[in-house]
Amino acid sequence: MSTAKITETLRKTLSSRPPYLSGTCSIPGDEFKLYYDIGDDAHIIDLSKATSAQLQTLTEACQPATFGVNQLDVMDESYRKAGKMDVSNFASKFTIDQSGIIDHVRDELVEGTGQIRVELYKLNVYGKDSFFKAHKDTPRGADMFGSLVIVFPCEHVGGALLLRHEGKEWSFDAASELAKCTEPSIGYVAFYSDVEHEVALVTSGYRVTLTYNLYHAAAIPRPSRAIRQSAGENETALMAGLLDLLQEPTILPKGGVLGFGLQHEYPVGKATTHVNLIGQLKGADALAKRVCEYLLLKPLLMFTYSDQCDDDLSILSPLYIDLSINDQVEDVVGDLIGSGGFSVRDPLAKRAYGDEDDESGRRRGKNPPLDIYWVNKPTDKTSIKGLYVAYGNEASLDHYYAKVSLIVFVGPVGRRGLVDRKP
Repeated sequence: MSTAKITETLRKTLSSRPPYLSGTCSIPGDEFKLYYDIGDDAHIIDLSKATSAQLQTLTEACQPATFGVNQLDVMDESYRKAGKMDVSNFASKFTIDQSGIIDHVRDELVEGTGQIRVELYKLNVYGKDSFFKAHKDTPRGADMFGSLVIVFPCEHVGGALLLRHEGKEWSFDAASELAKCTEPSIGYVAFYSDVEHEVALVTSGYRVTLTYNLYHAAAIPRPSRAIRQSAGENETALMAGLLDLLQEPTILPKGGVLGFGLQHEYPVGKATTHVNLIGQLKGADALAKRVCEYLLLKPLLMFTYSDQCDDDLSILSPLYIDLSINDQVEDVVGDLIGSGGFSVRDPLAKRAYGDEDDESGRRRGKNPPLDIYWVNKPTDKTSIKGLYVAYGNEASLDHYYAKVSLIVFVGPVGRRGLVDRKP
């Protein structure tokens, strides 16, 4: 199989991993109870068998729900029509830590060795004609990676949660799923912060939910080759695809690099390093890291700089290279290499210059570039815009972009896990 076909197979495997999980979970009857205040009066409602009158009373106790815009809470019922109650005004008997849901989230949405801190955020009630248009959640901190929504079995029609990411769409209709349950149960759906989602129109009844913010916490130390006993379909397929690539003697016969552009958004800045970001990888990004480590490869997060003159050439560096500290920059690529970066070239990309072009050779630096095969190209999701003073008859301000990618150094045939060159 050709290199292009193998990398395309790997790309499709990673992109097919959904950026969310959902399901139903039976819980003890006592955990459906919700206590809340209306003024000085205390109320209790059993959300497994609440009447329309009780749910209407709960709705009236709520305030109009807001949504985040530029770090501000905005109320606009043409965009979101629902009720909300802050955590200071209610108490739920539901114990998220004992439900097993967080274990499911840890296994599917974050690196399996990661711990999750869960924060109850809001109670929401969507009555008839309520909805929430497409939006993304506002992260409440740099370590927040997603949200978890619990849907109680209050009778309602509509209100499905629609999720979109990378041009794909999924739907979780909790009302339909809960109707199939033979025991009193809740519905749940967890998704990453960069997943666009909306609540479809509720045409009847009441959709009652609890929303939790999900944060990264300290990791559990485990061997680097730790992998779940029951690997998922995507994990098995990715491992098989990478093995095919590594066992093919015509691919990177003398060694080289595999590149994975990150598929999710992260809090990337100039101080970002492998150490402070690797534990926050999620979804397809965490999957790529985990499978590479299982195959005894050593993935690293590195900054990637593209060459605007050569489509096949990129510069990699473990740390962000700030060209703004230079007096003037005549050759961006040359300055990046001189500041600790090194060049890689994509044999599958269209060449801007021929192999013998003097200008091309000058821009690649003294050392020949390593070959790199991109499973996914670097994306704008982790992009940082840098400024520098460009050299010329008149100095002018110009810019360049640094994007964080997962980089895997591969040894020659027969010694794939051994590399002579490390950043």
